[in-house]
Amino acid sequence: MTGRNGLRTRLAAFAGLPFGRFCAALLLPLLLLAAPVRAEYWTIASEDHFPPYNYSFNGNRTGIDTEIVNALLKELDVTPVHRPLSWNEVLQSMDGNTADVGFQFIASPARFAQYNMIGPFRTGTTVFMVRKDSTITFDRLEDLSPYRIGVVDGFNYESAFDAATYLDKVPSSSNVVNFRRLILGRVDVLVGDLHVLTYMAKQDGRLKDVRVLPKPLGLVPRYIALPKARKEKADRLQAAFVKLRDNGTIDRIVDSWLAQ
Repeated sequence: MTGRNGLRTRLAAFAGLPFGRFCAALLLPLLLLAAPVRAEYWTIASEDHFPPYNYSFNGNRTGIDTEIVNALLKELDVTPVHRPLSWNEVLQSMDGNTADVGFQFIASPARFAQYNMIGPFRTGTTVFMVRKDSTITFDRLEDLSPYRIGVVDGFNYESAFDAATYLDKVPSSSNVVNFRRLILGRVDVLVGDLHVLTYMAKQDGRLKDVRVLPKPLGLVPRYIALPKARKEKADRLQAAFVKLRDNGTIDRIVDSWLAQ
């Protein structure tokens, strides 16, 4: 047999396979290489407006912690689908296993029991803010017992403060509401992250009307959480976190934002 058919027959005989199976064996690796890789998407739950850590700008989610989470997912070739929510809704998405990732969480035995916790990926400074003309001072938590303290419903702040039932804590849905209450005199003190409270004062043009008490409440490590049911994803995210922490990527993101 000569020509093309003869060549096919000789190749098939050389391979020891029928011609059809021989062709399939040759084509399968090529098809696998050419097949498009299926994209992987993770849903990311975070508080709607918590600048400079996570907030929306020109229709996009941005901020220090948002950029850190995006960098971790990029390391995994995962596309984030951000879901801005109230903080209580972030908690519900973790408890109900309706999102892959939630941030940013403060560590506690209860949180570690509830979720897969990744981090800490940065440390925040928790402070008290008062109006400029206020005479309030803080050395011990007991010093604040006569005053109304604005807190965000569902937030953890610092273990001793969280456990202090003798303090008059006035809950609200967000730091934005808290800051407006402080300016209007409906609360006497705000508790929160230094950069968040300062950012809100600047945004409202009221930085000159408030001051931060000199002594911080504490330095608080922040974590990323995943539902317990998503252990495989948590393990992958933990590996990406260790890599980006050790090569300095996370520190560079934090420093670039806080230098602005």
